[in-house]
Amino acid sequence: MTASPTIVPTAVPTTATVPELLAEVARRTPNAPALITPDRTLTHHELDAHTARLADVLREHGIGKGRRVMVLADRSWQGVCYLLAVLRAGAAYVPADPSDPPDRLREVVTLTAAGAVLGRAVLLSQLPPLGIPLIPAEPPGGLAAGAPPTARTETEPPSPDDLAYVMLTSGSTGTPKAVLVPHRTVTCATGSLGPLFGITPTDRVLHWTSLVWDTSGEEIYPALLGGGALVVDERVEARSVTALLAAIGEHRVTVVDLPTAMWNELVHYLAAGSEELSPGLRLVVIGGEAAQARTVRLWAERVPDRVRLLNTYGQTETVMVTHAAELGGPASRAFRDGDPVPIGRPLPHIHQVLVPSGDGPDELWIGGPSVAWGYADRPALTAAAFGPAPRTGGRFYRTGDLVRSLPDGSLAHAGRADRMLKVRGVRVEPAEVERAMTACPGVVAAAVFPVGNDPELLRLYGVFVPADTAPATEREVTEHCARRLPRALLPHWITAVPALPLLRTGKIDRVALRARFTGAAAPPEEASAETAPAGRSITARLTELFGQALGAPCSAGDSLFTRGGDSLTVIRLISLVHRDLAAELTFQDVFDHPTPRELAQLVEDSGPSLGEPQ
Repeated sequence: MTASPTIVPTAVPTTATVPELLAEVARRTPNAPALITPDRTLTHHELDAHTARLADVLREHGIGKGRRVMVLADRSWQGVCYLLAVLRAGAAYVPADPSDPPDRLREVVTLTAAGAVLGRAVLLSQLPPLGIPLIPAEPPGGLAAGAPPTARTETEPPSPDDLAYVMLTSGSTGTPKAVLVPHRTVTCATGSLGPLFGITPTDRVLHWTSLVWDTSGEEIYPALLGGGALVVDERVEARSVTALLAAIGEHRVTVVDLPTAMWNELVHYLAAGSEELSPGLRLVVIGGEAAQARTVRLWAERVPDRVRLLNTYGQTETVMVTHAAELGGPASRAFRDGDPVPIGRPLPHIHQVLVPSGDGPDELWIGGPSVAWGYADRPALTAAAFGPAPRTGGRFYRTGDLVRSLPDGSLAHAGRADRMLKVRGVRVEPAEVERAMTACPGVVAAAVFPVGNDPELLRLYGVFVPADTAPATEREVTEHCARRLPRALLPHWITAVPALPLLRTGKIDRVALRARFTGAAAPPEEASAETAPAGRSITARLTELFGQALGAPCSAGDSLFTRGGDSLTVIRLISLVHRDLAAELTFQDVFDHPTPRELAQLVEDSGPSLGEPQ
């Protein structure tokens, strides 16, 4: 079994805040790069000046200590600056995806008590009415490189116990939960992650994760507070392995933090070809869902041992990473299919308690200075999830994750104690999705459940019972959910059923539902005569590749997204198309041409060399 990392405890800066630590870095290494893009580089001094100006803009709008600001989290260097400027103004940021449905954006405002929206003017102009002020940030390029900051309107700075950000997670009651995270938890977590990652001022960390996810903090704060640089390249929005490798190579990236699902795609891409990782890359961090032994073994066989592979575990409520395990190397080459892959031991700032849950695995409870305050305006849920651990006392977060202790003392994930799922690397509470489905007119009842035994290929299936009068159709329910839920929570399939199977208790028999739909093919009306062996036509070959990416057959006219495709499905499809048809696609190509037939036309129009097998 691979040993977990030896982590030397460090004095975490619990008496400092993020703005204070960033200002100290700017004083210590003013000319070192802080933000790197394809078009420009901001030094730590320039980053300090830029966030100071944005903080002044916020103060002029009455934003300060105790306020919460929704930040439109687009992938740009400005987006990172907006978060830091909100903190500098003394307020707390609420990251939001501007592409989310209007109902979801309004829900974010309501649940987090955001009092204003900060973002680029072009994004603000596209928002639905939210009932709060819109604050346009200065246009891109508004800060001249090296320009001194203007006069500042200083207000009371935040303290370590002030709120830093509010982040949404999926809710078991059907309503998302707004997690309250103070400055102290961020700096404590960063105090452990910096040494764990080995961050120095020479490091360049790729900004891969959307700002709406807790993992983005693993990229931003260890890099910037450690004096390193954050690389922001909008091209990685394509979410393809080729775009990832290009960004790593062109920007001389040394550290990359990937969802496990994306890392899976990278491993299989490397294994199938001759391309090598950039020689400067020294650390790959993965997390979000369980890694599989066979993929870890494949990595260890294909990638030089000089590249560290770090498997991490954490929750939004416990801020970034709480456990880590070193993988790769000779020990991982001995992994057998089905072996447990460790999530490691707790980091220095973490206290763990393993609570017996019966004859099986233990439930993991996490305590320490990086535990969040709780959930905004949800005292009952907060009391249920946060509190003293059995026989221990103190304040702990009940993760709901089951773990087993391995012989070397590290932990391995062993499932969930509740209904929460990890799909596409994102926490999904089926109740939240069911609530959206049953809110559709013409739906009597609904159930959502996972299908598949392989965690890498887990899919969400949603079934509903139509009303006798004015029954909803599958398309209507799908479109209704798409207007209410983020893409990450949309079921891969939504199907009408005459009734839901029930237990004697009257509860839904979810085991029976899973058994009924496991291995189910596409509905009969969606079967395709064009699902033909590769070689007959580009459309037929793409139809097969769409089916491989989705994990189920589809037709040439099926949209990837109405069949439940998501960003990870697009990543998989782009890689499959590149390998099979030698065509370089982007995320936008797939969004604009979401069916096999439409995408085939694009490939054919791109030139005679595309679409030919290698």
